Amino acid sequence: MSPSSLIRLLFLLLFTVQGLHAQTAKPLPPLLQQWAEVQKTMPDMVVGFRQTRNTPALKEPLTTMGKFWRFTDGSFRWELGEPAATILVNDLTEFRVREGAGEWQMLDAKDGRYRMWSRFLSGNEASPEDLQQHFLVDAVEQNADVTAISLRPKAPFIRRQLRQLDLQISPKTYRLLQLRVLQGDGASLTMTFSEPQSVSAVEKAKLLAR
Repeated sequence: MSPSSLIRLLFLLLFTVQGLHAQTAKPLPPLLQQWAEVQKTMPDMVVGFRQTRNTPALKEPLTTMGKFWRFTDGSFRWELGEPAATILVNDLTEFRVREGAGEWQMLDAKDGRYRMWSRFLSGNEASPEDLQQHFLVDAVEQNADVTAISLRPKAPFIRRQLRQLDLQISPKTYRLLQLRVLQGDGASLTMTFSEPQSVSAVEKAKLLAR
């Protein structure tokens, strides 16, 4: 599976479920609600991450480094690999992807396959209502430094591919420390995030340009 296909699997599985009926569920933990609200007010920033894949076919985990830039106006840039093997950019006029040294390919941010994914990356879908609509809370473990929350998709057909979503959030800074996706086939994808850094207007313009 290519890096871009893996990214699409992660975000499409998490955020393209629509029209689900309400189900009886535990309320979202207060920290998760606070974290979701904080995402709406985050400044322009860049976050480094380490992505680790485990599959039954791999003898050793596969680790890849990446970076994610998110801007207050909803634009973003996502890079996976060093040097970047996959680059996703939404500058609010174009939504495009490039693999390696290939040409840019245009994506339609309004397309049902990408719309929720694009809106999540931009920060526009991070709300308690969205999380409550799509997930059930399975478990919560917390200490002074980390709160671990396990979520399960509501839709049965999604659970065949996505078994569980685990988040680790700092209760002090409301920062997402780690995201782990457990797939139905026994594979897992873990993303560990570094401390966010500020981004200047000049750097933003360069990052969003072709």
